[in-house]
Amino acid sequence: MNGFLRAAAVARKDLRVEWRGRQTITATGMVALLMILLLGFVVGSEPARAAAILWVAMGFAAVLGIPRVTQGEVDQQALETLLLYPGSREHLFWGKCAALTVMLSALLVALLVLLGVLFGVDVWDHGGALVGVGVLGIVGLSVIGTLLAALVLHVRGRELLMPLLLLPLALPVVLGCVRLTEAILTGTAAGLWPAVLVSFDVVSVLVCPILFEVVMDEV
Repeated sequence: MNGFLRAAAVARKDLRVEWRGRQTITATGMVALLMILLLGFVVGSEPARAAAILWVAMGFAAVLGIPRVTQGEVDQQALETLLLYPGSREHLFWGKCAALTVMLSALLVALLVLLGVLFGVDVWDHGGALVGVGVLGIVGLSVIGTLLAALVLHVRGRELLMPLLLLPLALPVVLGCVRLTEAILTGTAAGLWPAVLVSFDVVSVLVCPILFEVVMDEV
């Protein structure tokens, strides 16, 4: 079995567990919805503020959902068995990252539709560009999040530690996605933000799998 099939098997397992329980997507969806409604009431529902509200909601939803990527194995005392899965532990990283990417992508699609309804943003005319920004943002969040989920796996108070680690590290992703989304919706220039976001994703994709293997060796 090659590395791709190993990663696909891990991703399929995580997605099947999530489909049966729907705990992560329900919790993250409710948090994102409440954030959008709260920020909409506080700062207003003008279309100009839609991009910032969207990605702030995505960031907070990710903080809640990402620790669950590896927590299921710990709760069921199955982590040791999963680590004995044949092949490199990097395949485990990519499998969990892929499952998290799928879940965050589904959440982003739902939030874009909600944004179009509540803020009067024409997401359909800019659908292709918004999907491109969403892919860059979700890849960054998923790669960083998968590593941090493993890092805080056995740490006491990990629910409090995760936001302290994820939000600063994911700041370039969230800020870059906000600026790019604003540029798409308003038709203005994006400046250097595409290069910043792509560079961050490339560095994360190269570094995080290596660090994940180191973290898993200490489990």
